[in-house]
Amino acid sequence: MKKISDLRKFHEQLTDAFYELEKEEEFPNHFYQAFLSGENSLSQKSISETKTFHEDWIGTIESYFPSLDKITKDPKSGLKYLQEVTAIEKAKKTNSDSIRHLAANTHLIKEIRNHQVVPKKILTTQAEIEYAIYENRFIKTLVERLFDFVNRRYKLVKENVDSFQDKLFNLNSKFNIRDTEIQMDIDLKIREDLGDETVNKYNHDVLNRIQNLLKKVNGIRVSPFMEEIKNAKPITPPIMKTSIILKNIDYNNCYNLWLFLDKYNTLSFDIDVKEQNLTFDKYYLKNIYQTALTTFTTVYGNQKALEDHYQYLDVMEYQRKSPKIAKKSLKDIIKNPDPLVVEDNLMNQYFLDQNKELFKEKLNQNVDESSTYEIGLRKAIRDTLAITNALFEDYFEFNDEDNDEDMFFQRMVKTDLETEHLKAKDKARVAKIIREVKEVDYNNAIRLEKRMLKEIEYYDKQIAKELKKKSIKESKKQAIEEKIKLERKNLDRNQKILTEYLEFVSAQKEILTEEHRAAQEKLRLETKRIKEEELALIEVEKKKVREKYEQEMKKLKEKQRIQKQKVVSQARKEKQDEKRNLKNEQKKLEKASKTRIRKEKTKIKKQMDDKIKKEKVKLSK
Repeated sequence: MKKISDLRKFHEQLTDAFYELEKEEEFPNHFYQAFLSGENSLSQKSISETKTFHEDWIGTIESYFPSLDKITKDPKSGLKYLQEVTAIEKAKKTNSDSIRHLAANTHLIKEIRNHQVVPKKILTTQAEIEYAIYENRFIKTLVERLFDFVNRRYKLVKENVDSFQDKLFNLNSKFNIRDTEIQMDIDLKIREDLGDETVNKYNHDVLNRIQNLLKKVNGIRVSPFMEEIKNAKPITPPIMKTSIILKNIDYNNCYNLWLFLDKYNTLSFDIDVKEQNLTFDKYYLKNIYQTALTTFTTVYGNQKALEDHYQYLDVMEYQRKSPKIAKKSLKDIIKNPDPLVVEDNLMNQYFLDQNKELFKEKLNQNVDESSTYEIGLRKAIRDTLAITNALFEDYFEFNDEDNDEDMFFQRMVKTDLETEHLKAKDKARVAKIIREVKEVDYNNAIRLEKRMLKEIEYYDKQIAKELKKKSIKESKKQAIEEKIKLERKNLDRNQKILTEYLEFVSAQKEILTEEHRAAQEKLRLETKRIKEEELALIEVEKKKVREKYEQEMKKLKEKQRIQKQKVVSQARKEKQDEKRNLKNEQKKLEKASKTRIRKEKTKIKKQMDDKIKKEKVKLSK
């Protein structure tokens, strides 16, 4: 409030100063007469704008977020095989690749021992879990895009979350003073916050939802899944529709989210505008005239005072281009504002699909109008390329070489040759760049055609193999059919032959049955005879075995008797030796005992003698 009171006080003092100055000087009256004699336009408006941001895109992303969160917590994975040539001592496991590598690199063989190859080094293969598969790289790229998508909208909503009120002032005047034409245009814009709590609360709620969504996305950005594949290469459109992306519901939802991000490249909002024309009273008009006087005298007076200085300044010369005509008025911009463009949609999956649909419609239309599919396809491709060529020609202002009449009139008009020369150089440089880009595209088209020709050659070989197999099968089928035809043709004769053959077989069966019966009887008698002979032979063999057993037992008993006698004599001899040794030991012990007793007696006697001597010595004292 103090600032407003200070402003009013300063305004009153300034008005009083102007009033005193106008009374003292004559120039203000001359200026006011010239100013009011000219064409003057005054306008003053109050415009309040209230933006209400749409939040449907937040709900769409939140609906897809559970699938994204589920994938990052339990992602799909593949196997990556790492091959390394290591010392044989460090190799844990080998496979067929190791054998093939060793056969191709014989310098790794240390020696061949007993027909066994002993290598110095060998190729080992280790399987590791690979998370950087295409589908997970797609999720990584989607998370980065989603974070950028939400972050940009968060910043825009944060900058425009509050409503405001603009007060606009415009003075446009055209008048003559002292043979000088003056055009004056003064614009002033004052912006103040508009205290609409309802709208501000709604926008702040939207901002909080965006902030919470941004925190969730950022949580995924720093998750272990993103850390695992942080060095993986991001993908670029078009997206490969793999079986996982198409059939897995979570990956398919993420693909739909990708399409939504491609499609929703703006930030839509509703804007409520309240416009009010403000009036002027006589005191306000007087102050405006004084402002015009101050502006004119400040600028014009200083320019006149600095004329001598200005003549030494550099002069810049240039050609002005024709202005572009705006197709929207200020009123249209205020009433129907364009949504804020947040992302570049030059090339993404959504617009790629849209262009594919347009090209498909154009192709179908041209095919219907043409006699063959090839003619319709050529026409559709020419129309598509013609759009790009027309864009280049219009943007870079390439002249049509066939327009001889325009060229003739251009040569009649005097132009700056150096400027035209520079323009021609720039256009030639642009034309060269376009030609080089088209050459790259042409080379890519040639490589694509070669790749397609290789595929055609491959499929031709496969078809030839299939045809060969089919022809072999067909020939076998024809042979079988021919055989069936011949059999049908000779059916009666074959049936007669078959009947005769069956009768012959039946007769042979009876003969074989009789022969079999006779053979069985003969076999039975022969078996009986053989059994009787076997029994007789068995009895003879048993008798021989018994006799042999008795003889062996006699020999064994005799042998045991002899062994027993030897053992008894040996025991008797050992017993005698033992007695002899025992007597010798007893003699040794007795001799040793006598020696010890003699020594002890001598020792005891000596001790007694010493003791007696000691007693005698005591008694003598």
